[in-house]
Amino acid sequence: MSVTSAKMKLASAARDLRIKWEQATESWKDPASRAFEKNHVDSYESQVRNSLKAMESIGEVLSAMRRDCQDD
Repeated sequence: MSVTSAKMKLASAARDLRIKWEQATESWKDPASRAFEKNHVDSYESQVRNSLKAMESIGEVLSAMRRDCQDD
């Protein structure tokens, strides 16, 4: 799997999770749900953003390596 396709899969899964979470909070509205969102969902989304940025950087490095290693 390429870095680009892995990045797209991760972004898609994160969007799906956000949609499911929003659906869950339509009926789960109490201090426990807010704590869960703060301690888990928000943390997860932050980690996903950081991972996507890292994957972008890795993709750029790999592209540069491929260009540098091509036969002239």
